[in-house]
Formats: sequence, C-alpha cells, structure tokens
Amino acid sequence: MNKINEQAQFFYFTTSNHFKKYILIMLLLCPLVLCGQTVRLSGVVKDSHGETLPFAAVLVLPDSTIAPADVDGKFSAKVPGGSNTILISYTGFNKFRQVVQLRQDTTITFRLSPLVDQLQEVVITANRYSQQDLVQTVRTGTHTISRKDVEFLPVLGGEADVIKTLQLLPGTTKGVEGSSDLFVRGGAADQNLVLLDGAPIYNTSHLFGFLSVFNPDILEKVEAINGGFPAEFGGRLSSIIDISTNNTIAKKTSVKGEVGLLASRLYVEQPLVKGKASIWMAGRRTYVDQVVKAIDEELPYYFYDLNGKILFKLGRRDQIDISYYGGEDIFDLYRDKNNDGRGVRTTYASGNSSQSLQWRHRYDRGWNSDLTLTRSSYKYDIKNIYEKNELLAFSDIEDLGAKVTFVKDSVWKDAQVKAGIEWARHAISPSIVNSAGNIAEMLESGATGGKIANEISAYVQQEWSLTDKLLINSGIRGSFGLVNNKEYFTPEPRVSLRYALPKQQSLKLSYSRMVQYLHRISNSAVSTPTDIWYPVTDSIRPQYSHQVSAAWQKFLNGPKVFISAEGYYKTLSNLIGYEEGTNLFFNSDFQSKLIQGRGRAYGTEFLIRKEAGKLTGWLSYTLSWSWRQYDQINQGEWFPARYDRRHNGAVVMQYALGRRWSASMVWEYISGARFTPVIGQYIVPSPTSTGVDLIPVFSGINAVKMSDTHRLDLGLKFTSNPHKKIKWHMFAGVNNVYNRASPIGIFIEQDENDGSLKYTQPGLFGLLPFLNIGFSL
Repeated sequence: MNKINEQAQFFYFTTSNHFKKYILIMLLLCPLVLCGQTVRLSGVVKDSHGETLPFAAVLVLPDSTIAPADVDGKFSAKVPGGSNTILISYTGFNKFRQVVQLRQDTTITFRLSPLVDQLQEVVITANRYSQQDLVQTVRTGTHTISRKDVEFLPVLGGEADVIKTLQLLPGTTKGVEGSSDLFVRGGAADQNLVLLDGAPIYNTSHLFGFLSVFNPDILEKVEAINGGFPAEFGGRLSSIIDISTNNTIAKKTSVKGEVGLLASRLYVEQPLVKGKASIWMAGRRTYVDQVVKAIDEELPYYFYDLNGKILFKLGRRDQIDISYYGGEDIFDLYRDKNNDGRGVRTTYASGNSSQSLQWRHRYDRGWNSDLTLTRSSYKYDIKNIYEKNELLAFSDIEDLGAKVTFVKDSVWKDAQVKAGIEWARHAISPSIVNSAGNIAEMLESGATGGKIANEISAYVQQEWSLTDKLLINSGIRGSFGLVNNKEYFTPEPRVSLRYALPKQQSLKLSYSRMVQYLHRISNSAVSTPTDIWYPVTDSIRPQYSHQVSAAWQKFLNGPKVFISAEGYYKTLSNLIGYEEGTNLFFNSDFQSKLIQGRGRAYGTEFLIRKEAGKLTGWLSYTLSWSWRQYDQINQGEWFPARYDRRHNGAVVMQYALGRRWSASMVWEYISGARFTPVIGQYIVPSPTSTGVDLIPVFSGINAVKMSDTHRLDLGLKFTSNPHKKIKWHMFAGVNNVYNRASPIGIFIEQDENDGSLKYTQPGLFGLLPFLNIGFSL
C-alpha cells in the first residue's frame, strides 16, 4: 500500500510539474500567437462634447496601419492582435495616443480634447472638416466647408451665404453679378444636384438671385463634389452639393439671432429628452418691404425661410432625424394711377418645400445602413390682371424619393464595400398659361401635358488598398429613366485612384460617367423664376457626360496649409438648346423649339488653403474653357459657352486682430461672360399689321465678351466676452470698396435719328456699407 501511495504521489508531482511547465510555456507563447493573428479594430472619433470628427487621421502602431475615419468619424482596420498604440490627429485638437490590448474584434470610442481655450480666443482654429484628411482619400474635385467658413465672409450685405462661398472656390463660376447660380467645370446651372438633408432643392435663390435659400445658422457641413464622383451619387452632370444641417442632440436650450442689412434670422434649439431627443427651429425674413413702407414708398416684395429638425437617438445603434424646409418669394403690386378702381395687379410667388426622414443604424460585425425618405417641391405662380385682361401662369414639380445604403467595412482585408438603391418620382406640371381679354390675342391659353417620371438607380462601390501606397475606389451605378412608355438605361462606371507620396502628399486620378434625366427649360442661361423643369421624352434624350480628373495634393502640417493642383477634361452630350431669337416664355409648345447638342470643357484649378492660425483663408485660381456645338445653329461650328469665363480667381482671408476682433476680406476677379451681338437688321412687311417688322441679324454665337469684373469686400467683426451668459457680435463692412460697377447684362439701344444700334452694360451695386448685429444665449 505504501508503495502504491509513493507511486501516486510521484505521478501527481510529476504531472503537476509538467502541467505547470505547459502553463508557463503557453503563457510565454500567448503573445506570440496573438501577434500572429489579426483582429478587427473599429472605432469612432468624437470631441469632448460627443460630436463626431469626420475624416480624422488614425494610425495604428507597430504596423503603421493607416485607417482614416469616414464622414461620420468611424474607422475600421485589420491590425495584429496584442498590444497596439492608437495615434489620432485632428486639426484644432490635441494629438491622441492610447495603448490597447486586442485579443478579439473590438469597437472603441475615442474622444479628443480641443486645443487650449486661451489660444482659441486669439488663434482662429480650422474648419473641423480638414483638407488634411482629404489628401489621404481617393477624392478629387471635392471641397468641404462648415458654418464657420461661411459666417466670416463679407459677401453681399454681410449676409452669410453658402452658395456665394462655393463660388469663391476653384472650378466654380458665378453667372451674372450677384447671381446664386453655379456653373461647374463648364456645365450649365441646371446640372448641379443640391441636396438639403438628402432632399433635392430646385431653386437655390431669393431676392432675384442675390441671396441663397440656405439659412447659415442651420448648417453643419457642405460638401461640393465637382469630379471623381462616388457611385452613390447621380442624377446631374456637373456637381453634387450635399448640405447637412445640425445633427447633434442638444444638451441645453440655446437661442441666437442676427439683424442685418437685408434680412433678420432667429435660431432656437431645445432638448426634449436628455441625451436622446432634441428639436431646433430657424426662421429668416427680409424686411425691405417694411422699411420702404415706413418712408411712404412701396416695394411689395419679401421672402422668408423656415427650417426645423427633430433628432431622436434610439440607443447606441440608431438615430432618426426628421427635417423640414419651406421658403417663398412673394411680390404683390397694385397700381391705380387714376384712383378710379381700374388699377393693374401683378402678383408673383415662387417657393421651395422639402421634408426628409433619415434613419442611421449600426449593426454588429462592421455593417451600417442609412435610410432616407424625402419629399420636395418647387412652384411658381404669376398673375397679371387689368379689368377683363388676364394673364395667369403656373409651373410645378414635386418629388418623392427613397434611398437605402449599406456599408460593410470588412468584407476583405483593408476594404470597404458600399451598395444601395435609390428611387425618385417626379410629378411635373411644366407650363400652364391662361389668358383673357386683349392678352389672349397676343398669347393664347395653353398647357403642356403633365408628366410623371421615375428614376431608379442601384450602385455598388468598393475601396481597397492594393499596396500600402495605392488606394483604389471602383464602382458602377446603373440607372433607369422612365417616362410613360419610354425608358432609358445608363451604366455609370466610376473609378478613382490615389498614390501616396512622402510628406503628406498624393497623386490622384479619377473617371466618372454621369447621366441626367431632367432638363431645365429657360430663355436665359441663368436661373429665373419662370424656368420650368421637364423630363426626358421620346424626342428629348438624357444628357450624358464623361469626365477625367488628375490631381496633386499636399498638406503642410506645421502651418496647416493645403495645396492642390488639378486638371480635368469633360465631354457632354444631348445638351438642351434653342435657336437664337426663339421665345420660350409662357410657350406651351416649347418642346418643338428645343434642340440638343454637344459640349466639351477642360481646365486647371489651383488652391492654397490655410486652416489654422491668426491668418486663415484661401487663394484660388481656375483657368478653363467651355464649348458648345449644335447642328442647327452657328453653321454647326463649335462656339464658346455663354459662361466660358477664362480666368476666375479669389483671395479670401480672415485675420485675428485680438481676442475679440477679427478682420476679413474677399477679392475676386472673373473674366466677362459672353453674348451674341446683333450686327444688323433688315425690314420685312409685318404679317399682322400694315407696318413692317425689323428682323435682327446675329453674328457668331457668343462671339463677344463682356467686361471683366473684379471687386473687393472688407469686413470687421467684434465678439463680446464668450464667458458671459448673453453674448453678442457686430459685423460691419463695405462691399465693392473701390466702387467698380459689375455688369449684369447687355442691353441694346437704338438711336432715334439714324436707327443704329449700340450696347450698354448696366452695372449693379456700387459701394455698399453694411452692419449686422447678432446675439446668442
């Protein structure tokens, strides 16, 4: 028995010792095993208030894995298991460093702290959507601006205006002076898809084009894409302007407002459920009509904008936002010179409306989804009434839309896949004209048949690293345009490449094919209230474009300066046009007057943008050409587009003079727009009277250039103590400092003596001082 016990004890101690050795060996080998494995590290980068920091730069050591965050501040990467060091940088924030132990797929929230508050009072910090992050992506032709970029510019009347800000960036040209139209890389004004929280906005201007419809107080981020289009966007040829409004759950009640030269506005934000739901509302109205009335004059015009948004956070994975926008321009004039009750009433009303619901959901294992439901509309209504003489005109477009997007961060190593489906329904009443009395003899009543058009699109795109330097994003979008029994299908391939160079610089190349199933019909090359939208038909085909872009980009980390040089070449087909002298105004048979042709555009764009420090701003310059060709006009020869404005440059600066004072300036130079001159006229018998008609003779299409325009605007801003409960600011300045009139068009005058013709270029807005006062609490 003792012998058995001794053997048992020997076996126990021997086994125990071996077991301990195995445990020790396993513990020693465990880090080596983990280092041989890879795990998925996912995260979101936020500031100290919980707001996400889009496109933050994320570096994981020791493997030097680069994982730039996306627009929602989210990133994902395959990294070695075990100990990893996370380095995160973001302009205007302290650098972040944290060591983490990773043994399985992990999701972490990282919070960055802003730079020292005392410095922020003197040093202007950067736009939170830094161009530094753009260098790391494949994107070309992309500009991102925030509310801060918009607010400091001394544009017309000191009114912060996102469209006017975009006009100062490379690749974008304005129309006539003061216009809110955008002509991007040789395209037309109707070739820009403007989205407000996902809903399309068809008319972007108030005050006959001098102000945009977007209240600056509601802006969160504006992304303008002029080239290298991702497959998720489509529907227009030249640009996508994606405007996002405030999307952060409010922590406390806040109110702010401003009284300016042209309009006043008010913004109110209120929590509903702490940390889970809030609401904000904003309004803006011009009061020019009330000011003029106070001095016994009459200008019966005003505009207004109303915006609102409710935000719900449903747990850690879901957020639902419901947005509303409504805006209108109203003109109502009654003239009765003889006070006999037989006056003339002229009324005009036009307006946008949009609603959207956005639901963002985050799944396990790297899946994300976004659902957007939208409704938007634009209409105008014109009435002229004098006794029994009437002219009534109406046009309307209403859209319903839905878009579902899925994103997977880890289908393959270092890859992201995005796919989605999009549907839009356009209900269009293009042109309805009712006339009575004497007006009916000149303009018959008529209506262009209403149209129901549908667009259905599906897309998939993948981004992956072929090597540590070569990043590729490729995708395909397929779209259907359906009207009545006619359907068009268009494949839209997209591809973008980025080759990383040392010292935060990169070379990029992109190709995009785009299609547009809606056309804007107008006698003018710029937007007017009487423009109408019309879908493709049997005879009116979709517009197409092909665009190639190449870019070099660099970011200087010390001074926070972004530098880019980009070239592009674009071809366009099936562009809408009409012969010179054609009148489309209130013409219900306008379809028969339209022609379709080709276009090409090419140019180079340069940008130097400083994002932080006492001095911020940018220098931009664009050298561009834009051409058109129609078989039916100009003998089929190519001719310059009306807004072929060869040189377009801007200097935009803001300088911190101290903790409370800052100065800003905008200087811009643009080559003159083009026009087709009348070089003569001949006389023919009038078919409707005993007199004669004068028939104009035109020269080459757009053969003459108007005067170049340049202008200097200055602003000075004072901000009160930011630590007080009620804060206020004053923004004063001068538009057009050296009083140089900018031509708004060409007018023909005929000499009463010899009948000769001469041209005049009337200018608009000389030297114009402004003073805006705002508050917040």
